[in-house]
This record gives sequence, C-alpha cells and structure tokens, in this order.
Amino acid sequence: MSSSLACSICFIAITISLSLSENGHGDKYKLGIVAVSFFFAFFASFGMGVLGVPWLYPTEINALEMRTKGASLAMATNWIMITLPGIENLGWRFWIIWAVICFSFIPITYLFYPETANRTLEDIDRYFEANRGIIVAFNKSKAFPVLIKYLYANSIPLAATQLSRPDEYIRMDEEISQRDTVEKSSASTSMRNRQSEEKISQA
Repeated sequence: MSSSLACSICFIAITISLSLSENGHGDKYKLGIVAVSFFFAFFASFGMGVLGVPWLYPTEINALEMRTKGASLAMATNWIMITLPGIENLGWRFWIIWAVICFSFIPITYLFYPETANRTLEDIDRYFEANRGIIVAFNKSKAFPVLIKYLYANSIPLAATQLSRPDEYIRMDEEISQRDTVEKSSASTSMRNRQSEEKISQA
C-alpha cells in the first residue's frame, strides 16, 4: 500500500508539472526536469512494491488447480498498454487517471486482499474453504473486540490480514501432526503384532 501511495504522489507531481508547462506557467525546462525526476521516483516506488504483485500474489492466493490460470490472467492484464494513445488524446490529464488508479489500490488492497505472508499454501486453501466474506479488512485476531465476539459466536474464522501466522492454522497443523504420529505408531504396532503372529504360527 505504501508503494501505491508513493506511485500516486509521483503521478500527481507529474500531472502538476506537465500542466504548468503546457499552459505556459513557469520555466518549461525546469518543469520538465521535475516531471522526469518524478518518473524515476515512480519507477523506484513501483519496483519496490507493486511490480511483483502480478507475478507473486496470484500464485499464492489461487488454489492448486487454478494457480497457472490465475498467473496467466494476471500476466495478460499486466501487459495491457494504453499509454501512448492516452498521452496523445489527453495530454497531461492522462496522468490523473494513473494517480487515481494507484491511490485506489490502497483501500482495495486493505479491504479485499487476504495476507499471504507467513502462510503456507494450505493455509490459503483453508481460508477460502471457510467461506469468509469478501471484505477482509477487519478479520484480525485483535481488532474490534465486539466484532471478534460476534465472529466467534457465529463460528466465523479470523485472522485474514494479520502479518503473523494465525494461531488457528498453527493448531490445525499440530493436530494433523499428532494424528499422523498416532497413525504411524498404530501402523507400526499392528505390523509388529502381525510379525509376531506369523512367527508363532510358523513355530
């Protein structure tokens, strides 16, 4: 989200400098330097944050059977080019569109995108299997006690956006590990019993 904010600020600065330049306000050369400088700042901000999203997030958020399709769709939309026609037809106003788009990523990301850091792919599957709502912003373990009480009362799992791995997923893995240990121990015991019975029958 910080990357989106930085990109939006860069486009606002570019819009202002190009607008002043085209309307004859100020030194065009200096305003051009300002615009170019903010283009470089944009690419730095974009590269440090938003750039990796189409490559990384779809592979983490999609289920196994949809992972390749989701990544392909993300790549296809990532390469849509409208820059040259936009500049030719709108001039400096074209950059307002990108400023708005970049800024809109902040609430969209906060409200609708589940956190994937410190999660296994199985955790993501568990999250969607729980049939949670579309808005994930308030689905935190420590946010809004009244809301949390309501969610627990209605058996709605929590922790969609917290950075650390949710305790519920850790408990699930521990339970699975314990069951596997019990099953392996039981299978080993059964095998030893069968071997003992075979030895007795052979004797």
